[in-house]
Amino acid sequence: MIKLLILSGLLSINDSHDFKLAHYQLSKTENKIELFIRLDRFDLLSAVSVCSQKEELATCMTSYLQQHFSLSLNGVKADFEYRSHEIKKDFIEMNYSLGEFDKEVKEIRVYNDVLLELYDGQENIIVSLLHGRKRSFRLNKGRFETTIKY
Repeated sequence: MIKLLILSGLLSINDSHDFKLAHYQLSKTENKIELFIRLDRFDLLSAVSVCSQKEELATCMTSYLQQHFSLSLNGVKADFEYRSHEIKKDFIEMNYSLGEFDKEVKEIRVYNDVLLELYDGQENIIVSLLHGRKRSFRLNKGRFETTIKY
């Protein structure tokens, strides 16, 4: 009976709050650093709706990201190059390359206010899978920057 009450309480909380979550993952393959992003499909399409109708979706998404997301590796701002995207039922998954990076990454500075200007409950999770270690950070309206040190 107690388990049923707890479960119904959790379900009612879930119904009353709109939890928004985006996932950003950095990884290194050989000498290239890759960025994988997974965002709510409807939220991202709403955010990029200001793009002209002639702009392709990939160009528009990349433009939006460049305005709201940046990375610096060892103090050098990283440019990300669009690779691909896939639209799923509820998510858009995007892949970017940060290009060749021969040096050991000692510090990653992240600025991320993607969708934060539109949704109060938005959470952006940054995951770094470098040096055989998984480091995760949560960004939101109260904290939209972080530094990951190795």
